[in-house]
Amino acid sequence: MTRTNQLRRSTTRLQRQGMLWLQQTRSAGEMFLTESRDASVTFAQDMSGASTKLVTTVTSSAEGFRKALHKEALDWQRLALQTRDAYVAALEERLRLAERQAVSTREALKPGAVETTVLRSTRGLLERAQSRVDERLDRTAKPAAPKAAPKAKAPKAQAAKASPKQGQIPLRNYDKLTAKDVVSRLQRLSGPQATAVLDYERARKKRATVIRAAEQRLGAAS
Repeated sequence: MTRTNQLRRSTTRLQRQGMLWLQQTRSAGEMFLTESRDASVTFAQDMSGASTKLVTTVTSSAEGFRKALHKEALDWQRLALQTRDAYVAALEERLRLAERQAVSTREALKPGAVETTVLRSTRGLLERAQSRVDERLDRTAKPAAPKAAPKAKAPKAQAAKASPKQGQIPLRNYDKLTAKDVVSRLQRLSGPQATAVLDYERARKKRATVIRAAEQRLGAAS
């Protein structure tokens, strides 16, 4: 009896444990199903909200892109119209200029116009030629300064006259001559002329090259 009771108790315990396990398993399964269903509903709602937001964003972006594209197209259209208008205006201006040039050429090629142009050019040439002739006549017509009759002087006085006074210009346009020009001419000058150059240079110009060349010329003459 004791063993039978033990077996019955053990069986009863096992039955209870089995029933408890079944109840807990069923409760856990029902809870899992409920939570899964709730999670699925939440996920579906989240996915629906995300999808709606995505569709809204894509639609807004597409609308913005469409507006920007339309604006760029309008800008390109205005630019093309402005370029065409500028080209047409430039072409019309060139046509007007060509017409004016053609009219001017046609007027200039008329017999009367050609004759007038030739006569005007000829008159201008004649006036310039007459002006030059008048200038030359004026220069020729000016009376030359009367020269005094040479007086008879002693040989010593004539020798003194051959040598220019100190301070006078020894050569024509002397002040315009360079030192090189004066040095080259000194070889062809007489002794009194070289002396005049030396005196003038010492008193006025003081160019060392000219003074040295004049001294050498006088030294060679002596």
